[in-house]
Amino acid sequence: MEKISRQEYASAVIACIRLARQSTSGGRVAAQVLLSAYNGAAFQLDVADMGSLDRSNYEMVMTVIRGRYDTGHEPHNLVKDGSTIFQNLWNQWEHLHVEERGKPACPECDGRGKLYLNMDDDNDMRTRPCPRCDGKGRVCRCAR
Repeated sequence: MEKISRQEYASAVIACIRLARQSTSGGRVAAQVLLSAYNGAAFQLDVADMGSLDRSNYEMVMTVIRGRYDTGHEPHNLVKDGSTIFQNLWNQWEHLHVEERGKPACPECDGRGKLYLNMDDDNDMRTRPCPRCDGKGRVCRCAR
């Protein structure tokens, strides 16, 4: 198997960042891959989740995984403002942090971490952090 070049890796990281910014199942997988490549002690990839990707996105995340191994470079060092971008991804996907993963989804906000300000208006997309889970989308098993 041919090694992934630094340029191929960087291109896959950029594409993966675009996907990870979306609140979709594909975005969740892309975020897990990027954040695990960035800090594997804090974020870990659920390999079974990769089954939710289409073929092109699967190939993209595999390029990130292989690129991290083949080049030895952390993904945030391959993109402009990488530290800021990855901190934003960390914040967006904080509920996937290893300390949060085992906790069930918050029943108040259905794991979203936010509540709509006006539930009666489908056009009002304004939100506020969920007070029960403090915006994390997860609650301790002992929380009632």
